[in-house]
Amino acid sequence: MNTKSKKSIKPNKKLAAIPDQVRVLEKLVTFPGQGSLLEQLDKLVRKQQRIELYRMLESLKEKEIEKHPVTLDTIIPQTGKRIPALLRFSLPKWKGYDEVFWQALGDYIIVALHRVKDVEYDAARGKIKIEYFAKQEGRIRSPENIWDIIQRLAYMVDREILPADFTRFRRMTERRGSVGEMSKEQAALTGIALKLI
Repeated sequence: MNTKSKKSIKPNKKLAAIPDQVRVLEKLVTFPGQGSLLEQLDKLVRKQQRIELYRMLESLKEKEIEKHPVTLDTIIPQTGKRIPALLRFSLPKWKGYDEVFWQALGDYIIVALHRVKDVEYDAARGKIKIEYFAKQEGRIRSPENIWDIIQRLAYMVDREILPADFTRFRRMTERRGSVGEMSKEQAALTGIALKLI
């Protein structure tokens, strides 16, 4: 039997200061994911953003958003997992708004709806088209639920509750994770990940 006393292990202050980043990396390592490390980090960040975004959306009062009408013009339901659902909305107050605001709205739609295939807008006509695959289980959102989400997001972008100062929006087919196209957020996440690895 070994009677020597064990040395007490001192906690690493650097690791104690960044427990959330460590948990993110642990999840990346232990949970199967698709895409590059950057894409997987982006997915985890978007999940946290989605949770916070829904908290903000639910805190809005109906009277606040009534003066910012959004109409659901077209509903084409999805066909299984082959063809996405298509929804077209009119935002009359947004006619002629600069693309920076439409791009911000597109970004928040992508965060909120999770499985968005494409988002296109026509600023001159005040219209936006969304193609997405609805969830088949769990929290299923009807077109009317999505209409409510879009109306609340449009209100929050218009009232500057949500910032319109970032530019992640691109047509979904152009969203490729090359280093040359990295945003400041992506570069910061990559830096954190590399420090911890």
